[in-house]
Amino acid sequence: MNRAFLIILIPAILVALGYILVFRFLGIAPGYLRLVLPLVIFLAAAYWLWPRRPRTETKGRERSS
Repeated sequence: MNRAFLIILIPAILVALGYILVFRFLGIAPGYLRLVLPLVIFLAAAYWLWPRRPRTETKGRERSS
């Protein structure tokens, strides 16, 4: 996995866990939808922006050297 991705993802997971633990300690039910929705948006954006392999040429054509 890309290092930059982990540099962003690990603190985000720690913040989410802290969010859950603090609100449980206070006796307030955390809004899990508020945690899941940004995660889904983040993963969708990461998938959309992830570099893709270049497309190969069509089968009928051969490369000319």
